[in-house]
Amino acid sequence: MKHLLPFATVILALGIVGCQKVETTAPEKIKQDTQTKQQVSVTPERPSDAELNAVKVYHHMKYMEATAKLAGGTNKLLHTKKLPTEGSDAVVTPALDHLYSKGVIDLSNGPVTIEYPEVDEGRYYSIHVTDQEHYTIFDKIHPVGKFTFVRKGKNMEVPEGATVIESPGDYPHLFIRVQVKTPEDLVNALSIQEKITLTANSSKTLIVDNPIKHTLATHDVYSQNKELMVSSVNFTHQDYLRVSEYLGVVAPNMGPTGNIGLFGPIDSNEPNSDDYLFRAVGIIGHLGLPLEHAYYGPYFTNCENQLLMGDKTEVFTLPYEPEGVELFWSVTRYSALTRNTLPGKNDLINAYNTKPDANGNISITFSADSPNDGTYWMPVNSGEPYYFVVRYYKPDVNNLPEKPCS
Repeated sequence: MKHLLPFATVILALGIVGCQKVETTAPEKIKQDTQTKQQVSVTPERPSDAELNAVKVYHHMKYMEATAKLAGGTNKLLHTKKLPTEGSDAVVTPALDHLYSKGVIDLSNGPVTIEYPEVDEGRYYSIHVTDQEHYTIFDKIHPVGKFTFVRKGKNMEVPEGATVIESPGDYPHLFIRVQVKTPEDLVNALSIQEKITLTANSSKTLIVDNPIKHTLATHDVYSQNKELMVSSVNFTHQDYLRVSEYLGVVAPNMGPTGNIGLFGPIDSNEPNSDDYLFRAVGIIGHLGLPLEHAYYGPYFTNCENQLLMGDKTEVFTLPYEPEGVELFWSVTRYSALTRNTLPGKNDLINAYNTKPDANGNISITFSADSPNDGTYWMPVNSGEPYYFVVRYYKPDVNNLPEKPCS
């Protein structure tokens, strides 16, 4: 085994901002269901397009409500001060490549301006904005200066020189990522967070009793979704759990396409971006980036197309310098029971904690026990299902990396 830097140990004393997850099916029930599905392959009935559209709006808006509460209201930044290695982050399938800064922007009482410091271009640093229907409306790598949010159709004052971000709703979501390369580098990322400022006329508690009704009332719903939204106005929490269970069953079959079609704007030209099932599956990687910004390769199966389970050792090999990737890459493993990291275990392998072999590759062993064979060890829990995501930042969209099988 090649020893990785003990990320969690180094940053443990720096504090954590707690996050609330949208309630989902209990992990033990998911584990039992997963084991049952391996024995009897039965796919639940496909939800309607209206339900698939509703489940992502429901998930996104309940997440927004929880995030605003944790931040102390709308128009306030919520900074994560450590990487989400505790297995309980509010963002499912969280990346461990960077610190997050999040905010629920509130345009009901005027424009909101966010200002970013200059950052060394050798560090990944980005802004990503989604609307209330979970479509990307703005994203940029290495933002600098002022960016002002305005409500579409309203005459709002914009500071001179600011980049305008026009939102179709009152409550766009702001997501800032600041790369952390090594444990020692964490202090530098924290310093960048402290220099980000947000200016707004007001702040308030966000209450979302009915996510669909709330979105219809505060957001200019896209014409292609309007009828579906109106028809699902009584979408309940039980509906959310039922549709989410279906998505958990079909998501492994969609792994080969990664995040293609899941997170782009409403008019994205990515394949499958107009498919309600693909968009709904996006909540499994909630708040992910569009393809041109980053490519996520989620893998639920091994190279023989069998579901990944912790009682079987798996080895994957990938190039240390993948072709067509302009920025950087990482491999993160998650529990399929919680869609989150495994507490107390290393979850991340990347170019900063590995070295290539003589062939320019790295080999990763997923197993319950250390392989002690010169490969990099990614620990898993015996008998439990898991999956992993390979993230490639600023990829060549016409030459995407393949599944890391020898």
